[in-house]
Amino acid sequence: MIEVLAMDADFLDQMVPEATFKHREESMAGRVLMELGGELDMFISPALAARFHELAEDGEQDVVVDLNEARFIDTHVLETFVTAQRELQAHQHALAVVADNPYARRTIELTGLDETLRISRSRDEALARLGS
Repeated sequence: MIEVLAMDADFLDQMVPEATFKHREESMAGRVLMELGGELDMFISPALAARFHELAEDGEQDVVVDLNEARFIDTHVLETFVTAQRELQAHQHALAVVADNPYARRTIELTGLDETLRISRSRDEALARLGS
């Protein structure tokens, strides 16, 4: 059964126009799939960090972030992903990132974070990497 989770989006709605940022989550088999699209910049980082913190503190789920619809990713968001990875690992969970579109993949590769963030080309590959 897939359950769609709601993120406290009040901050996001106030700071970022809906047309520039998209967020969707669903829970499946002990994992959260988070789809992020549009412009991922410093304005969404605080709310995104808070959501990752909630997931880590909950301690029950790994997280897969799908960036295939991202048109822009800044360093604040990448730093948020690295922090989330560390926090999830401290709670015996992990973060995996799906980045098959050329922009997202190249942005992450240029920063050298492709192994740190467990970059995958598909959701199935990301889920398999979480198991390893």
